[in-house]
Amino acid sequence: MIKLAWQSKNARKATWIIMGLSFILLVALGSLLRHQEEQLRETTLTTFARTLASTALSSGGEADDILLKVNDLLNVDAVLGVKLQQAKDIPLSVGETRDNFPPPRTTHLQLTQWDQNKTKLDIALRLQDGLAFDWLILRLNGGHLMAHPFWGSLLNWVVAPIISLLLGLTSLWLYAIFHVRPQQRLQEFLKSNSGKFASTPIAQELTQKDDDNALLAKQIEALRVEISEAKAASDFQARFLHETPYALLRCSVNRKVLYANVAAKNQTALFGDDSKEFVAPALAELVRKAFYESKEVFGDIRCNDATLITFRAIPVLDAGYVNLYGEVSRHIEDEV
Repeated sequence: MIKLAWQSKNARKATWIIMGLSFILLVALGSLLRHQEEQLRETTLTTFARTLASTALSSGGEADDILLKVNDLLNVDAVLGVKLQQAKDIPLSVGETRDNFPPPRTTHLQLTQWDQNKTKLDIALRLQDGLAFDWLILRLNGGHLMAHPFWGSLLNWVVAPIISLLLGLTSLWLYAIFHVRPQQRLQEFLKSNSGKFASTPIAQELTQKDDDNALLAKQIEALRVEISEAKAASDFQARFLHETPYALLRCSVNRKVLYANVAAKNQTALFGDDSKEFVAPALAELVRKAFYESKEVFGDIRCNDATLITFRAIPVLDAGYVNLYGEVSRHIEDEV
């Protein structure tokens, strides 16, 4: 069903739109979630760095004591490097540190900067005016303290493609259910009822909806009813022509019989030979007169010694034949 739905241009277009919009929406949500995760990670690491700085500076404001305490921060597993800065001087720089950080003449009280892979975070904390140094800079191992954002990346690279694909397949399946399947049922109806279409109504559930397939089913049902009624009228007309007691014939201008009902065939005098392929000369003269005068004419034809039949001959000029209606049959003695 999905394969059949994919063959529809409208279904493919709708599927691509649904997949594209859902993918964009999910990626946007994933990016927002990733941004929030990164902010939470940075805030958590900054709080950790401030806690370490408070511990190192809590013993007092002497420069030597601060140097010793700050140097001891390297014993913390997550600390990769520490640096103390006084104006342009750097009294202490151990481990991994970043050059030109913090930038000179900055007015911020706190600065953070990630490395290219966002695994190491440099945090610069401005110290109080009463202390011997201006800045305490720490480099933390962010990957050790807190993992990279996970849920946002998972949503962007895994969930978004899968969900958009599932939504696309679902849209194709729904299109197949509501459009392709009714079309198949119509095709199956027309195929299975070949030759008896006029006598078999279409299932009502195919005509109850308000879509194009239901409209097509209604039109087919209306056509079926029309054909059925026309067939019934045609059957009635054929039965009437066959069962009427009056002789009815159709013949060409060269006397050839094109049609003769049972009543006409029972009158051998109306035919010019035993095969009944040609009308008798008297009837042929009536045909010739009607055709060449291009009007309706009447004539009496003697069928046997005791019977006369009055025929009404009506020419059909475009088709090249004449219809003969035996309207009155009477005995000859009635004329005397």
